[in-house]
Amino acid sequence: MRLDPVTKAYVARRVSEGKTSRDAQRCLKRAICRQLFKILERSDRDAGEDPENLAQAA
Repeated sequence: MRLDPVTKAYVARRVSEGKTSRDAQRCLKRAICRQLFKILERSDRDAGEDPENLAQAA
């Protein structure tokens, strides 16, 4: 929240919507989790195509 300009803008937008700083942080954590989950889903789908990659993923 302190260094990344995109994150600063996100938190500022949430605070301007009337959320508290803690609520904005909670929203930020959820947004980060959604992005990470998408990345993990994509990598899991790619690893499932080749049986040799399954042993490496484990």
